Amino acid sequence: MDVNSVYHLFMSLFFLSLVLLGDCTFGLKMRKICKDSIEILSGQGVMIENYHKSHVKMALVDHPDSISNSEFQLSFDFRTTSPDGILFYGRSRGHRELIALILSGGDLIYKVQCPTLHADILLPTINGSRLNDGEWHRISYSIYRPYDTKGHIEIDGFASAKRYIVSCDPLTTLIMGGYSEHDRGQISDLENLQGHFEGCIRNVYVPVPLRYPPKYYAVSVCE
Repeated sequence: MDVNSVYHLFMSLFFLSLVLLGDCTFGLKMRKICKDSIEILSGQGVMIENYHKSHVKMALVDHPDSISNSEFQLSFDFRTTSPDGILFYGRSRGHRELIALILSGGDLIYKVQCPTLHADILLPTINGSRLNDGEWHRISYSIYRPYDTKGHIEIDGFASAKRYIVSCDPLTTLIMGGYSEHDRGQISDLENLQGHFEGCIRNVYVPVPLRYPPKYYAVSVCE
């Protein structure tokens, strides 16, 4: 068994132990983890670990009368020193389409894979600053339908003058901070990123109802 295999086996057993040891235990770097203190929707937030299975899954209600058919909004805060990694990606019910925001060298990249557009777009920031500086940053993303199919993105309150056409179906799944094993093989661009996001995500807001509470995979409490 090579070193990588031993490492992944250890990490899998470690995070399995978090489930088996009860309401509170200690995670990586001796961070205390309690089930009721992990909440990505609140100001407490979660710590995404430097581990390929670390992420948060949010399933959105997919209903003809849902607000998701007229508008989609997502906002959140993040803090990291990782130059590369997934901030979030969303998929439609058919899983053929993808919208994502990722870090690449500290820059923010908007990835769109829709029927009429496949693109990677470098987003401008205030003074061209990079976002892996260990400070909190705020992302706001919105699409309004059916009158406007263009994505609108704000970074720390700074809005790009350009809007980006999005012809994807309404998103039904959001993955924050990493990628789901269930999507492996269908999101090759995200699977092949150089690094994994390691840092905190908090105050996630979506006006669309969730089908069930967020699901947490190998995360700990943000400090």
